Amino acid sequence: MTSEPNEPDLTPHGVNVFYVSFIVASHQVKTIKQALEKHNFLDRTLKISPLTSDDKNQSSSKVGSIKHGYYIRGSHKGFPLIFMGETGRSEDHVPFPCSHAVTEQRHVVPTNLELRLANRQDKEARAMHAKKKILCKIGVTDQAGVEVHLSFRAAPATRLQDSTRSPLVHAFREWLLALPSPILSTWLRFDSLHKPCKWTFTIYGPMLLLPSNFLANDPWPELLAQHLRPFLPNLYTIIGQRLNVTHIAIRSPILPLLPSTKNGVSPSNILRSPSALVPLLGDFGEPNLPPCMRNFNNAFWVREVQNHITQEWAPLYTMFSRGNISEKIRLFSMISSTSPSEKGQFGREPRDMTAVDLYAGIGYFAFSYAKAGVEKVLCWELNGWSVEGLRRGAKRNGWTTQVVKTSPKEYPLKSTAQGSPEIGNERFLVFPESNANAASRVNALRKQIAPIRHVNCGYLPTSSASWSIAVEVLDPMEGGWIHAHENVAATEIQQRKSEVVEIFQCLVRQYRIQESTPSFIVECQHIEKVKSYAPGVIHCVFDIAILPSPR
Repeated sequence: MTSEPNEPDLTPHGVNVFYVSFIVASHQVKTIKQALEKHNFLDRTLKISPLTSDDKNQSSSKVGSIKHGYYIRGSHKGFPLIFMGETGRSEDHVPFPCSHAVTEQRHVVPTNLELRLANRQDKEARAMHAKKKILCKIGVTDQAGVEVHLSFRAAPATRLQDSTRSPLVHAFREWLLALPSPILSTWLRFDSLHKPCKWTFTIYGPMLLLPSNFLANDPWPELLAQHLRPFLPNLYTIIGQRLNVTHIAIRSPILPLLPSTKNGVSPSNILRSPSALVPLLGDFGEPNLPPCMRNFNNAFWVREVQNHITQEWAPLYTMFSRGNISEKIRLFSMISSTSPSEKGQFGREPRDMTAVDLYAGIGYFAFSYAKAGVEKVLCWELNGWSVEGLRRGAKRNGWTTQVVKTSPKEYPLKSTAQGSPEIGNERFLVFPESNANAASRVNALRKQIAPIRHVNCGYLPTSSASWSIAVEVLDPMEGGWIHAHENVAATEIQQRKSEVVEIFQCLVRQYRIQESTPSFIVECQHIEKVKSYAPGVIHCVFDIAILPSPR
């Protein structure tokens, strides 16, 4: 046999791919077809066709091109892989006749199996070995009269090729090709391996996050347990090189409960810590380290820019929600669009008001207030790592931060003679504590800050625990807006709106009964559907206006 001088090199390591068909007698067609179907090896995109006289001639000699469509692979699907040798080149069409005389009409049965042949020597023996292996795999014991044909496929634009534009898929295939021969000789099929994987990822600077179901669906758990787990570090190294990242992890939803303690109790994850993050490559640091300057300086930090605002966080200790960007933009637009003609409604320009974020995190919504021009933003956040992320992010945006002292070792802050914080001109005043103290803190500060007109309650699945606090901290004379975040069933949003308004009406009656304060009207001016939180569940923001009644 000879090979074409312009024969293409298809694979990263020079290993070319042939597609397997069987030529069998008429009485064997049904048996072979059913056996292939049972194992999903039958190529349903091509018909089982009679072998013509031209094909028989091709069975005994090398032919430069294949005339008959059933020799040309046209499927868009991925193909099973059978690795059979080392690097080399291969022929356009490699026929291997059976050893006995052919007297009965024969048919070509196409499969979706690939045979990777690299070594030009002993090609016929390797192909015959593959035939025996395939037939044994599908349970065909009578192999007499079965001939194997290998055909080279031209490469049309297919879905598989489109999917391999992903650098993650390229890295995955490179890893497969680098596996040792004993592993490659098993029935590893690229289509069955890559389809259960969700090839999506997110990159934040030097860090890549893979989806929570990466390598979690069949057949991966069994393959990892039996063969591949020792080779996973090499996969992550290749992914890192391909995507130019130094750290890789599997992201998981923020769990409402932390892992059970020794007494079987699962504490609430009130710090919204990414306890289920699974580091795969790079040093993310030690889990559960306390927030202190030494640990801050040694931690791994990443940044992201959204709406021209930089946010910074340590992935092992702090969550980051990319999906909240629409609400951040809306909040910024809502505040910054205030014009002098709207003073009757809003009462003040952004620079003449204060905003409060009762669940500040790393500054998701607090930064939008500052970007919109709000004079000062008061923040409450329990997670010390998030507080440090907020401080770092604010600095990168050119804003100053004052963090109130909560212990002798952390965040020194002077106090007035009356014991209330002595605040400066910093844009952010951060209290690293529970927002249960927010009302008393605000009351001690009212003479030092502009009226509080906006309060953000950004906690899921419900922020209802903070609603009474939000009502209390609003300016007692001018009122304002409370942005209440809730997870709501898609079919119950309007019903929940009525319930939320009724709750706030009760809270206003409870906390604003002094004779010196005006009466207020409570209404829901807007419902923002931020994103889908789960099937049938929507993350909503209820804009509750609590404004003085017209006189």
